[in-house]
Amino acid sequence: MKIRYLFLLILFCYNSFAQKQTLFTDKEYQSILNKSKAENKPIALMFYASWCVHCNKMKNEVFTNSEVIDFYNTNFLCIAINVESEEGILLKKHFENKFRVKSYPTFSFLDGEENILNCISGELKKEDFIAEGKNALLPENQFNSLYLLFNKDTSNVYNCIKYIIAIRKAGLDATEIAKRYLKNMPENEWFTENTWKIMSNGINRLDAYEINFINTHKEEFAKVASPSRVEKKLIYVANENLKPLVDLNDTINYYKLKPIAESFKIRKIDSLLFKFDLQLYETNKNWKLYKSTAKKSVEKFAWKDSNTLVDICTVYLESIKEKTALIDAVIWSKQALALGESLDKYILTSKLYLKLNDKKNALEYAQTGKESALKYGWKTNDIDTLLLKIKKT
Repeated sequence: MKIRYLFLLILFCYNSFAQKQTLFTDKEYQSILNKSKAENKPIALMFYASWCVHCNKMKNEVFTNSEVIDFYNTNFLCIAINVESEEGILLKKHFENKFRVKSYPTFSFLDGEENILNCISGELKKEDFIAEGKNALLPENQFNSLYLLFNKDTSNVYNCIKYIIAIRKAGLDATEIAKRYLKNMPENEWFTENTWKIMSNGINRLDAYEINFINTHKEEFAKVASPSRVEKKLIYVANENLKPLVDLNDTINYYKLKPIAESFKIRKIDSLLFKFDLQLYETNKNWKLYKSTAKKSVEKFAWKDSNTLVDICTVYLESIKEKTALIDAVIWSKQALALGESLDKYILTSKLYLKLNDKKNALEYAQTGKESALKYGWKTNDIDTLLLKIKKT
């Protein structure tokens, strides 16, 4: 009986261990590339980040599936690359003209000559992950075949759409491909469902002529797509082009492109521009413009947005000294509280009052915050420290 129990325990432990094994493990890329050339077997290359929830979920739930393991081990040499490792950084740079790693996980399928067969990013279920692998093995669906088919007849709408989708899945810009197709027809024939597919998927430069054409012909395109799809396209292009410039603090190119986005006259874009402007002013410590922009547009674009209100008030607390500006921040902080209680908001409001030398209100909001913390079971360490500071002031 004891022997049988021991056997079952060992079997359970073995199965538990086996389930933890992953299909994509960290290996040295060059050795896998050499093996791919020698065996004439394609590579399935995964770029991941250790902190990525989607990457870890696939490792635990998809890569341990027997069907996935069998398919990928049979057809590919699988390798995982940590994007934050030295090799990961170098490989991202090495492949940037062939595909871009913009989100995690990103999978690239390539042959021994580093020709890209297929690319996909994001978390995939078992069936979809196998389907993408099968797609990479079909010559007619591989990048080079799609490229040749499109170039053979740039007026073929279906070949153009397939090529654009492949390019977009690789994280690359397909604007020039779409432009080449559109040259085959006069502009008054652009208002078709297929042409909209090409423009909406392919044209992704904010300063492209075709984007201005979409903006000035919203109604016509809405008839073949829908008003919401046309608007979403313009919002997407504005965000995709401007956000990287803001993150890089590239003010020259940002202010070149911003008027194009403003010309769309779409509230969601105006709201984006408001946040982008504030981010740039904060980065460059241009507090004069930060204050004037916030005062002018907070109620218009952030009055129902608690997170943005808190972010702006935090900047005021840390970097703004003028009394009138701090009074504005108190009003915004109270509005954030009205949208939903949190201890951080009580602390923020109390600290703003304290910065205004208004000890009475600072104490009132700190005490109310403490009461709420006790009521909801929040930790009171920070509010206790603040109360002590106010009483000592």
